[in-house]
Amino acid sequence: MPPESQVDAPLILASLIILGILGCSLTLWIRHIQKPRDTINESPGIPAWSIGWVNFGIFICAMVIAVFMAQNIGVALFFEASSEGEAPRELTPWIAVLAVLLLQLPMLATFYGARRFYPGHYASELNVSTLSAVTALRQALPYFLMYLPVIWIVTLLWTSLLNALEAAGAIESFAPQELITLFQAGGSPLAIGILVIMAIVLAPIVEEIIFRGCIYRFLKSQTTRLPAQILSSCIFSMMHANLMSFVPLVIVGIVLARLYEKSGNLMVSISFHAFFNAFSLCMLFITSMSQAIPQ
Repeated sequence: MPPESQVDAPLILASLIILGILGCSLTLWIRHIQKPRDTINESPGIPAWSIGWVNFGIFICAMVIAVFMAQNIGVALFFEASSEGEAPRELTPWIAVLAVLLLQLPMLATFYGARRFYPGHYASELNVSTLSAVTALRQALPYFLMYLPVIWIVTLLWTSLLNALEAAGAIESFAPQELITLFQAGGSPLAIGILVIMAIVLAPIVEEIIFRGCIYRFLKSQTTRLPAQILSSCIFSMMHANLMSFVPLVIVGIVLARLYEKSGNLMVSISFHAFFNAFSLCMLFITSMSQAIPQ
């Protein structure tokens, strides 16, 4: 008799989670469509950041210089100089922790430094409505459940297009993001735990402040709302430097900007971003334990 096939528990769990989200999303979309138009609250909107191209350029340049200096100081302090011809240093969890800190913290420091020392140009209000963290999480969760399947569909279409282009020889093979490979490979549990916390807490806060609170609001002062959302989302996606995730992250960025406009508070966008990162890491962890799901 043939041996009994082993049940793949991670595959079953991932399938149940996906089916649950699809069911929740469908229910929320139906309720949204059936909601009377007169019961939909008017969007408070977000004021544009009208500081001009010169001051905005100074802000961006200061942020780039801060990141560059922090990363070079970090390399000088924590790593020996590599000799010529030496293979590139392998990415480890602790190196990833340092890399994330040396990217996110200088960006955040530049933002608060500009607001602190040059309030006339950079200290405009980010929010037009006041929300507690709990309220922001409660507002963001339904939108996360609604839009996550949309992001999945875009991801499948974009991946299919890239696979077709690769098969036709139009592009070279593309690799997943280094952090995804790192999580799959494992390593120091403490470093992995710190990376998870930073992905769920630090990254959403910093990236929403910079890309929605600053870049989107400035672009909105130079054009209309939709082009500003698209352009700021393209910049947000390019920062992740991965072709496979480019279009899906553009869609994520547009959703985040629209939530910012709709709620009038950046905490809602931060909460959505945190949900998205947490879910992505959770599914990555589950699928990494499966023998049936391709890695």
